[in-house]
Amino acid sequence: MKRLLILLSVIFIVLAGCAPDFSNQEEVVDENMPDDVAQESAIIPNYSVSDQEYQILLPYRLSQSRGVTTNQVANRLDIPALENGLRRHSTDVFDPGNHYFQEGQQLGTSELYSWLARESDSDELGLNPSVDYDEEDDEEEIIEEERDNPRYLSHILEQNYLVRTDDNTVQLAGISLGIAMKSNYRFQTEIGGPFYYEDISEQAMLQEASVIAEEVVSRMRQKEGLQEVPIMIGIYREAARDALVPGHFVATTTVQGGSQSIGNWDSVDEQYVLFPSSDARDLDPDLSATIEGFKSEIADYFPNYVGIIGEGFYEGDQIRKLTLEIPIEFNGQAEVVGFTQYVYGLIMDSFQPHFAIEVNIKSSDQQQSLIVREAGEEEPIVHIYER
Repeated sequence: MKRLLILLSVIFIVLAGCAPDFSNQEEVVDENMPDDVAQESAIIPNYSVSDQEYQILLPYRLSQSRGVTTNQVANRLDIPALENGLRRHSTDVFDPGNHYFQEGQQLGTSELYSWLARESDSDELGLNPSVDYDEEDDEEEIIEEERDNPRYLSHILEQNYLVRTDDNTVQLAGISLGIAMKSNYRFQTEIGGPFYYEDISEQAMLQEASVIAEEVVSRMRQKEGLQEVPIMIGIYREAARDALVPGHFVATTTVQGGSQSIGNWDSVDEQYVLFPSSDARDLDPDLSATIEGFKSEIADYFPNYVGIIGEGFYEGDQIRKLTLEIPIEFNGQAEVVGFTQYVYGLIMDSFQPHFAIEVNIKSSDQQQSLIVREAGEEEPIVHIYER
């Protein structure tokens, strides 16, 4: 059965000043829904925030496996990096100019948890390696078995992409799957006991991820209506649970409609880098020096400044976005304005415009002001929050 969104004409009665005007937007009937959920109307907005962002059907429909990500991914920094990165890589396959985004509606919570479990004789759904020990084995035997058979797979993130057809409908046209794999496995031999850790090399992770991806595609093809839907897959390598920057995607591939076998993988050369750090100095000494100078300039004029934490997103050796967080205690709103103005000037003078930059100025865990400059723009946009 095709999963369709049927376009309808509609007239909205809107109370002036009480709700946004949707009269020029299109309403759709969302048939891409589980069998136990009634069909609902949805709206396709007329505008998107950029050419590289998907329009999103409204009201926003949560994933059928919502909540699994936060339970499975240990480092919270990995969650937005996985979600945003999968959507970013999806733009190479599913054009944002004619595709609409929707969170995954094909994988339910209980089904996904069964896929993330270990293999066993009684449950063949588990995609993580099985272990062969019991309560009678001593601790060293259990540790060895766990180290030899770590839980590689943390999570499978699903995203759906929809297109409009010639007969005035919108239908599911693509699925993206983010296969989140561990870089470090933490385990216990008994509840309440000490934790043990096993690093997982990128080579071992990729080998296991390739096998997992093949099986995931096979299972998705068995679902009703998904035999001819293209599936894009991205392999994401998680950061360590205590890392200060997220992990990154390492490979992608696309399985065309009608096929369930994976061909070649395309390597992805990207990473997040912490500033200041030795990794940042090795990768980008010029930007590291610029940030050090930026810090010194601030410290000269604002004695209550306590430092800068930065995160750079790189594709290859090229910086694409720099995010800086400046924690500082203010004595009043005028000081917030003055500090923000000063930082604005430093950004104009110090940082080249070929990459995006975002500066978050905070005090006591509250956002005080925001400075944003998109790549290629000369002047940043500034917002100062009133308290």
